[in-house]
Amino acid sequence: MNPQIGFLPIDLVIQILARLPPKSLLRFKSVCKSWYHIISSNHFIQLQFHFSSQIPQLVIQSEPNSKNLFQIDPFTNYSNLSLDFINDCVKIRASSNGILCCSSVKNKGVYYICNPITKQFSVLPKTRDRPFTRTQPFYEETLSGLAFNPISFEFTIVLAGFHRSFGRFHRNQFISNVFNSERYSWKRFQFPLFEEFTHMNQNQVVHTTCSINWLTQNCTCLLSFNFEKEIWGKISLPDEILASQNGNRVYLLEFEGLVSVIRISQGVMSTFVLKDFDQEKWELLDRVNLKCIGGFANSGLPIGQNHCFVFMAAQQKVIVYNRKNRIWKEVFSGLRSMYPLWFSAFPFKSSFFPCNL
Repeated sequence: MNPQIGFLPIDLVIQILARLPPKSLLRFKSVCKSWYHIISSNHFIQLQFHFSSQIPQLVIQSEPNSKNLFQIDPFTNYSNLSLDFINDCVKIRASSNGILCCSSVKNKGVYYICNPITKQFSVLPKTRDRPFTRTQPFYEETLSGLAFNPISFEFTIVLAGFHRSFGRFHRNQFISNVFNSERYSWKRFQFPLFEEFTHMNQNQVVHTTCSINWLTQNCTCLLSFNFEKEIWGKISLPDEILASQNGNRVYLLEFEGLVSVIRISQGVMSTFVLKDFDQEKWELLDRVNLKCIGGFANSGLPIGQNHCFVFMAAQQKVIVYNRKNRIWKEVFSGLRSMYPLWFSAFPFKSSFFPCNL
């Protein structure tokens, strides 16, 4: 490859391209062979993700089974994405670093891994277990999670639920099937569990470099699966949350690679970050008074965040809070759906990561 393109050094060209929107980069791959090889290289893919991941985004499925997606960021209104490259009716189950895990609506037990930016996808091999059938009305697994590694491009998927034999009630045996892309196989685990999970608990799943985490319905702990050690465990929530359960609304979010919980109580939003996973050490990040957003404080649910912004979604609107200037702004509205927006909203990061198996 030439050390420069035109009058610009190649290193400068790479730095410029890495800061451009993904849709522009897809077009620029057709400009010339040099740009195609640059944009397709692993180094560039990771560099582009480094810049794009600094801007928090959401992806919203317009209806639970629709192929139409809305990509939302704090600065522009929104852009359109689609899952029409998958020849199936699918529902988004989890999101990680620009990669989505989707389940087939028509074919139970069929799962896809896809990148809506590059329109690449792969079908996961089926597990040996019958599809989970406990959670109604969708008859799907109780929990699902995805962790995509932006360094190795490997990923882990967890599907878990209270599996039961036909005609029998479950006996508190939590069954999980874990797929690892490196070994291209599923592994089955069994864990005694007496917890319940709401639909919001299912959607708000957070992964770290070695674990996938969910919030239990009683908001006293996190259920965590360490996919490196292949063990399930629990993590207690901050003492401040446990000490005052009445009137609390607690949500699980990612905070720049760390686990975070947000509590909304008496018109105040408090954000805690898990700084030490092994010692279960939480730190208070900030407190925000929600009186200025009125009724949105009662109906809005935090969906995504970083050190600059917090997204909140309600029935038909998404607003964002700027932590630096302490200003709220509406960034999305007008979608008419029988479901609230938070029902099918997921944190998202634009990336060019491959999802080939």
